[in-house]
Amino acid sequence: MIAMIKAEIFRNKKGRIYGFSIKDHGESIVCSAVSVLALNTVNSIERFTDEDFSCIADEKNGGILRIEIPSVREGKDIHDIDLLFNSLLLGLSDIEKEYSAEIKLIDKNKSI
Repeated sequence: MIAMIKAEIFRNKKGRIYGFSIKDHGESIVCSAVSVLALNTVNSIERFTDEDFSCIADEKNGGILRIEIPSVREGKDIHDIDLLFNSLLLGLSDIEKEYSAEIKLIDKNKSI
């Protein structure tokens, strides 16, 4: 049985994405695609921005990757962070459309 990937997007009160969490990875091609998108987003934030962030990565128990940008969580608008997170969201949304049996995308506070 294929594990269901759970991808959560976190938004601040203004509706800006300030982080995400990816859980329950398996070893399918869909898991690989999600991992590449998520890790590239984290690496891009680290390399191309000066923003402080918290990141948790744990490969045990199916795996988890979680990142948050505290300044965005508190309401700061940062164009580069916004662009990188929205690019991730676009990729995850496209994967979910094609492989809905393998990934669930939860966009918290999307209606803000």
